[in-house]
Amino acid sequence: MPLERDEGEFAYAGQLLLQGVPPYSLALNIKLPGTNDTYAAMMAAFGQTATGIHFGFLMVNLGTLSLLFYLARRMLPWAGVLVCCATYVLISLSPAVLGLEGHATHLVVFAALGGWCWLVRARENGRAAEVFLAGLFFGIAFLCKQPGLFFGLMGLTILVRDAILDKSAAWLLRLLKLALFSLGLILPLALTCLSVWRAGTFDRFWFWTFTFARVHGQMMPCAYSLHRLCAFFSNGAERWFFIVGSAGLVSLWMKPDLADRRFILTICYFFSWCAVATGLYFMRHYFLLLLPVTSLLLGLLVASLAELPYTVRLRRLSVVAPALFVGAIAWVTWENRAVWFEMPPDTACMSIYAGDPFVECARVAQYIREHSSPNDRIEVVGSEPEVYFYAQRRSVSGYIYMYDLVAEQPYASAMQKEFIHDVESARPEFLVLVNNGTSWTTWPNADRTIFYWTRQYPPQFYDLAGIVAMYPSYTEYLWGKEADPANVKTSSAIYLFQRKRT
Repeated sequence: MPLERDEGEFAYAGQLLLQGVPPYSLALNIKLPGTNDTYAAMMAAFGQTATGIHFGFLMVNLGTLSLLFYLARRMLPWAGVLVCCATYVLISLSPAVLGLEGHATHLVVFAALGGWCWLVRARENGRAAEVFLAGLFFGIAFLCKQPGLFFGLMGLTILVRDAILDKSAAWLLRLLKLALFSLGLILPLALTCLSVWRAGTFDRFWFWTFTFARVHGQMMPCAYSLHRLCAFFSNGAERWFFIVGSAGLVSLWMKPDLADRRFILTICYFFSWCAVATGLYFMRHYFLLLLPVTSLLLGLLVASLAELPYTVRLRRLSVVAPALFVGAIAWVTWENRAVWFEMPPDTACMSIYAGDPFVECARVAQYIREHSSPNDRIEVVGSEPEVYFYAQRRSVSGYIYMYDLVAEQPYASAMQKEFIHDVESARPEFLVLVNNGTSWTTWPNADRTIFYWTRQYPPQFYDLAGIVAMYPSYTEYLWGKEADPANVKTSSAIYLFQRKRT
């Protein structure tokens, strides 16, 4: 499928890294650079295409499944293992959690489960090296996206509990394990800070990933957050896996012989929810962070019901529980059959992201690539960084998203001024003006300077080279002399401007 805007952000940042461009110079965002680095590695291995990126994430998802299987085998009976892995396979590919795309949350889950697996081994054999490796993988999860830190806190909580309860080991040895874990946890960030400092972009890196990230995490109104959360749990068969999976906590607390497992899964569930709720944005793909522990709890619940004492009353329940799970699998498969089995990739993308211009942006980028040289610069006035990646042309400004520029936050006006200065100083060969609501998401009291600028600046220095008019049921592409705004009968359109020849 075509890349969506988050994937476009990571792909463009990874492309710049492969070209030797310092991080946080031409691609500014609040995320730590672990995902950008992973994208660069995937593209180096599988090619700088949407296909190569999605193949890389297929490998990530299979690796995550393998790690989850490892954990499930140590916590659940075989029936529970099958339920757990089947749940993860199904839901992680679901459009309900945007599972067919390559999001940072996929990488957070992979690294966090890697840390959890090393932690399990370290608790079994007591090896200091494996304690360090556990911390290292949890640190990588944090480096992929800030909410990954909560999984590191989960691992640290488990080790602190072990240190308190383990009276047989000396205090010095217990503190050494905590120190090694903590060292592994902070090492990826420390190395990243050193690398960015050497590249000369540490100030920008720190501002965006820590200073402004805190501001960004406080912008979402509570009413809108609640609306998003309710919307996720109000639609689709997938929601029932999350709802019923939480009931697995109840079965845990009903068995006194499962104290250690009960503690681990309970705090994992708690910290997973903390990761999902970071910033209170509740994006669909954030729920991937909750999926591993939900799968484990659901496997535990179904296995517990299947192993009830053999009595006439309970025998029915022990049969009904697995049957209901198989029915839920069939329900989710049927609901997603069109995307999974029937639709072409472009149609599937438009079905998942109704109203977003991701398919159209690929065509715009193709036109730019065919009508410019590799050294030409471009700028997208909108939040569609995938255009830079597809066109293989660099931006003139580091602001690849407009969301923060038109939000109600203290840096918005200064960001708009810097963006406008970058564009007017560099005079890029192409300007891509995205007039689409999903590419802006304006706030009622936001600074609207940039909107006035977009009406005044392009006509003075640019010719209209193309219009992509997006209607509810089709898209019309108008290039060259056909690009007449009078022929456009929709407000949702992309306007492509090419610099005037003097």
